[in-house]
Order: sequence, then C-alpha cells, then structure tokens
Amino acid sequence: MQFTNILSLVACLAFTSALPAPSNFYDVTFHGAASAEYTIKVLADGRTINTGNALSISSISSSLDVEKYCTLRTVDYPPTLVEGPSGTWQVGPPQTVLSIACNKPVEPPSPVTVDIEFNGAADAKYSLNVPLDGTVVPTNNELSISTIFTTFAGLPNCNIKYVDFPAALVLISANIWAVGPPQTVLSIQCFA
Repeated sequence: MQFTNILSLVACLAFTSALPAPSNFYDVTFHGAASAEYTIKVLADGRTINTGNALSISSISSSLDVEKYCTLRTVDYPPTLVEGPSGTWQVGPPQTVLSIACNKPVEPPSPVTVDIEFNGAADAKYSLNVPLDGTVVPTNNELSISTIFTTFAGLPNCNIKYVDFPAALVLISANIWAVGPPQTVLSIQCFA
C-alpha cells in the first residue's frame, strides 16, 4: 500500500515537472551601488513577491515594462521610475524594495486563420477561411473580384495570385480593399 502511494507521488511529481512553464514569468533585476544587484522571477499575475533583500536600489532592468505593469513596495514611499535605455528604469530616490507585484494581461494568441470575403459585381461573392501559416489556398472560383473584405490587417502582405497580372490593393474603407483592375483570384497565401 505504501509502495503504491510512493509510486503515485513520484508519478505525480514527474508529470508536474514536465508541464511547460507559464509564459508570463519575467526576470526583474534590481541594481544598487558598486555593481551590487539581485534578480528575482516574477509571475505577472498580480501576486506580491517579497524581495528579501535590503539592498538600496537605484535602477531596475527587465524585459517586462516595470513602470507600466508593476507596483513596488519600498521602505520609504513609492518611488518614481524614470525610463532609461530599453528595459531599464531609474529609481528615485534610491531605496530598498520590499516587494514587487506585476500584472500583465496575457496577450491572446494570434489567429490561426482569417476569413476573407471576395466580392464581385451584382452582390456576387464568396468567402474563404485562410490559414496564416503560408498554406496556398486555391479559390476554385472564376468570379471577377473588385473588392475584398477582411479584418486581417496584413492582407497587403498576402501573396494573391490573379488570373492576369498582379493587381493593386487600395484600402477604400474600414476592412474593405479595392482590387484594381478587377479580375479573378486564383489563390491566396497569408502569413501571421
């Protein structure tokens, strides 16, 4: 019985350590005088992390925008953070940082596909769901296209193969692109 419990515990620990680390962990380095510094890992989910270090801090560096997403608790009063070179903030006045709490919203993943509507004359149209991985999608439609509707801002960077020659895409209103001159689209290929 105890052997089974130990095996279950070991299996559970092995599974837990195999899970990928959350993507919103950031290293935050606190710099003091005379090259003294320490680094802590911060999970940007709003949790308060005690620094456990009495070093008087004069600057902070991180890939996370500390000024925008973090709150520092210090020994005296809230410091002023002045942005320096990329990823660096001066702390004024220099003082001991007792804790840091960061809260950066996790950015949604880029869409895997986009919907694109191809419009011709007299309300004739068809739609395609186009992957953003570079897959060439044939249209299988001979309709002469005069406008394209999509919320995908990267449409001008897509490779669109036309029946005659490359057409010009001109944004004529929100999410609507004019195709000039109008012609049949043979295939489309887009990238995120």
